[in-house]
Amino acid sequence: MHVLIAGQGYMGRALVDALLARGIAVSVWNRTVERCFAAVSAGANLAMTIEDGAQSCDVMITCLSDSAAVRASLATLQTGRILQGKALVQLSQTTVEEAEVLAEWAAANGVGYLDGSIMGLPSDIRGEGCMIVYSGQKAEFERQRSILSALGGNPRHVGEAAGAASAFDKAFFSAYYTHLAGFFHGAAICKAAGVPLETYFDLMTTVWNWQGPDAAFADMIRTGDFTAKEATLDVHAYAFAQVSRLCRQKGIDARLPDAVAAAMADAIERGLGDQEIAALVETFQNSGR
Repeated sequence: MHVLIAGQGYMGRALVDALLARGIAVSVWNRTVERCFAAVSAGANLAMTIEDGAQSCDVMITCLSDSAAVRASLATLQTGRILQGKALVQLSQTTVEEAEVLAEWAAANGVGYLDGSIMGLPSDIRGEGCMIVYSGQKAEFERQRSILSALGGNPRHVGEAAGAASAFDKAFFSAYYTHLAGFFHGAAICKAAGVPLETYFDLMTTVWNWQGPDAAFADMIRTGDFTAKEATLDVHAYAFAQVSRLCRQKGIDARLPDAVAAAMADAIERGLGDQEIAALVETFQNSGR
């Protein structure tokens, strides 16, 4: 099995290192050839053109700056003919629509296609704990599993639709960065109100079990049953309203809690106040309808 890595930025180089460490033959190509030299010194072969790399590989993995760079570099008639019967694993940042366009190009040229999103950093790829989510045909995912498993050790298939990995990526970002913003905002409240930061950090990082309530709310969303068993959205909204009030008293930016409070108020206005807080998903899903 021979793999071409197209793109030699920080992440592309990490992909090379991970494959070489597992004894997989690797070629590298980059629009600026000088960026390939470190990978070549580590044991990779140099492809002077994308067509040369496509000719020698069984699987091409792209890790370029964006989808436009992928289309400009390889989505051509010549490269399509060379890759026919082979596989393209697309790991550059794409939108759902861009992934669909690339998948259509691959299908038209008889190229197996997977679109992926790396949920980690270059150092994670070199280790064994990085998750990369993929979308596309499940059969293609299984055919390439040995290669995909070499890249951080934790490949996940999240859907047959070409853009599913991109959508999952954005969902993860929404959850992750909203959580981080809340964590930082809570620290700002503690600093302004004289609460010892170590007390806050200890509670948030070692005491409170986030997975427990998250799993319970996931079950509610999965089943669509938001019948209140612990606390209604009305109760949550009343408690949360105090956050913005304290922020204004202490001179803390209240835009984040204001946004959450507004979402709760909207859900209550839609008649969801007597249900569990997980019913907020209905408001987000049907916003503006």
